[in-house]
Amino acid sequence: MVTVLHGIKILEYTEMVAGPYCGKLFADLGADVIKIEPPEGDRARCFGPFPDDKPHPEKSALFLYNNTSKRGVTLDLNKHAGKDAFKRLLQWADVLIDNHPNGHLAQLGFEDATIQAINPHLIFTCITPYGRTGPREDVKGDELTIAHAGSLGNVLPSRSANIDRAPVKPGGSQVGYQSGITAAFVTLAALLGRGKTGKGRIIDISMQEVILGLMRPSITGARYLRAHWGRVPDRPPAMGRMQTSDGYLVLGAVEDHHFGALREVMGNPSWLADDRWLIMAYRTHHAPEIAPLLDAWMAQQEKDDIHHKLARRGVPLGPVNSVKDLLENEQYAFRKYFHEVEHPLAGKQKYPGWPYLMSASPPTVSRPAPLLGQHNEEILCKEIGCSATEFQRLKKSGAFGKTKR
Repeated sequence: MVTVLHGIKILEYTEMVAGPYCGKLFADLGADVIKIEPPEGDRARCFGPFPDDKPHPEKSALFLYNNTSKRGVTLDLNKHAGKDAFKRLLQWADVLIDNHPNGHLAQLGFEDATIQAINPHLIFTCITPYGRTGPREDVKGDELTIAHAGSLGNVLPSRSANIDRAPVKPGGSQVGYQSGITAAFVTLAALLGRGKTGKGRIIDISMQEVILGLMRPSITGARYLRAHWGRVPDRPPAMGRMQTSDGYLVLGAVEDHHFGALREVMGNPSWLADDRWLIMAYRTHHAPEIAPLLDAWMAQQEKDDIHHKLARRGVPLGPVNSVKDLLENEQYAFRKYFHEVEHPLAGKQKYPGWPYLMSASPPTVSRPAPLLGQHNEEILCKEIGCSATEFQRLKKSGAFGKTKR
């Protein structure tokens, strides 16, 4: 089967989550993605979880998941030989993805103008905390700081003045994954545009801007409705994370018709008889009055039972699942969401699938994540035309650093 992105060549000089996930989305759809790592490897190799909780650079679940279907090469870009190999790979590529700090490539001698001169047709996608220009262009950022800079902090426990605690972030790497998928969408659009113009371009992805875009309803609600959650510890009143008799679920009956359906499923209790409760503006300012009653009602329901009852009525909600719950979920099993990938060192493991399905060109894992430096010789000899003699010269000169390969 010819995959939808067959023939697209992508050079990925990234680490951790945002850049690698962007590359993975292309690789699993058939693009030829070459991942460049420093000799010590992507930092994600040091992050777990690991099988049996034993750290190993080739067995990090974070790295294995975000780097499927790619080939991998190590290059020491601080050395002339490594820079020369990188330059030749730039000539090979259609796309360069980079999520290092702003100016990192320029410090290595690869300024924007230099990259454009090497390959005028290149789509150069940059993912940085606050973008490549502006007063915060050089400010460092990570999951915690960007979550709060992007207004996610407005819905987190540390938002409330009633809680004496350090700021917290959402679980996992949600900022990184959202930024990665946004970068992939924009890069794909630029590739389609290049088909008409033939010209390359620079794409500037601000991770803060990505999160601000996702949080715009919360931002505008706080500004124009003057709504705030300071009276509750970690969620909006009568909504959000709610405890059931056997677990938790997240309720999002925000729209009027959703709240009306919730009221009917509850049996139209007398304390919700006033139809003003079906008006969002009224609920926004009076929800704390009914929050204890709704919480008490929800505490008597079983998580799965009330989930299905409300879902059948179109009410947005979802159960808070354990990993075991997810692996045993009937819907995920029906859609074959989880799939097995066999890695030469990590063994056969179940991996999460993709946030979409396409019948004509389904995504697939064509190979496991690369071992560190696994494809050095293959890539340099096959893709950029090094002879066996030249490859050995590059190897001796330290272009690949000191890896085990």
